[in-house]
Amino acid sequence: MLTKLQIILIVVMAFLFLSTLGNYFDLKRFGIHFFPLGIMFKTDFFNRILEKMGEKGKRFWAFTYNVGKILALIIAIGFFAYFLVNPFLILFGSPAGLGIQLIIPGITVDFKMALLLIIPFLLMIVPHEIAHAVMAKREGIKIKSSGIIILLIFFGAFVELMKESLEAASSRKRIRVLMNGSALNAIFALLFLGLYLLSPYIISIGYGESSGVLITNTFDDFPAEGAGIVNGDIIQSIGKTNKSMQIDYKETRNVNDFTMIILDSLNSSILYIMLLDGRNISLVPTKVDPITKTNSTTKIFLGISIYNYLPPKANWLSKMFPYYWNIEILYIVNLSVAAVFFNLLPLAITDGDKIIQEYLKMKNKNGLKHKRILNIMRLFSLALIVLNLVLSAFKFRWL
Repeated sequence: MLTKLQIILIVVMAFLFLSTLGNYFDLKRFGIHFFPLGIMFKTDFFNRILEKMGEKGKRFWAFTYNVGKILALIIAIGFFAYFLVNPFLILFGSPAGLGIQLIIPGITVDFKMALLLIIPFLLMIVPHEIAHAVMAKREGIKIKSSGIIILLIFFGAFVELMKESLEAASSRKRIRVLMNGSALNAIFALLFLGLYLLSPYIISIGYGESSGVLITNTFDDFPAEGAGIVNGDIIQSIGKTNKSMQIDYKETRNVNDFTMIILDSLNSSILYIMLLDGRNISLVPTKVDPITKTNSTTKIFLGISIYNYLPPKANWLSKMFPYYWNIEILYIVNLSVAAVFFNLLPLAITDGDKIIQEYLKMKNKNGLKHKRILNIMRLFSLALIVLNLVLSAFKFRWL
């Protein structure tokens, strides 16, 4: 079985090979461009689609922009305030402290998890770029190119506006074009949050009430994996020996039951797991947290990730679907919110930085003093993100 490092090296070498091949055959003529660890496809076909989208549904786009920009500003301000407080929460060990890390397949995120992020990334990036293009069309700014981009295993889209047309537009028009991407991301976050809240009712159409604990992941070199437990297994009950040296089993109908039993088993040297398929497995729990790899004095671990098992009402329905449904929607919400927050920060390459520059131009504030203020804002925002990343890496053992 290949290691993570070997997989990463193979992917990098594959992209380098494709890049060399593309340059040799001059594939740029066909709109195919290669760059380190990525491929870009440019085509006029997407331009025509985006222009048609900008011509139709003008009331719809005006509504989404007006609502979305308010939501986006609320998200950006709220998260900025939280990121100011978060380093203190992490330092003082508060449970409200949020761990922040970059998404790097094979390094900070395993490849299984990275595959689950493909659809959320698409629903974060594609609408964002479409929103820029639609608003550009409405404001009379021409689109130079558009297409699809592949970076490692992630897919996305891009829109490039004509420089001359963009420069000829007023600052107000450019701000609307820049802001519309984050506005649509905010709308998507709200819509999918509503869908997440409705998920129990949607899932109940094809699934019954929770009647066990579904294993969604087993960590390497931990008790569950060593005992033969695999993804998709369903825990029905957990037992431990009593004072009479007999095994007392307690039913685990949901995650809460499982958690309470594990907490109550801190001093148990061995646990007995009864699975839905009839297997009865014994294992020795560990006090090593599988995520942080640190010893705990208050918890024991089996080395698994779990979710409520909802029995399918039909044989053709997958037992894993409720888990994947919920996790995908949560990823879409989280990535959409993150896109709004980070994209509206003044970080030199973000839309937020360009929006602030356009606002200063509109107010005739292009002096050296205001450039210094903008640079201070950039440095402060960058330092804030780096501080959160570094403290999270040490606190949650991601380094």
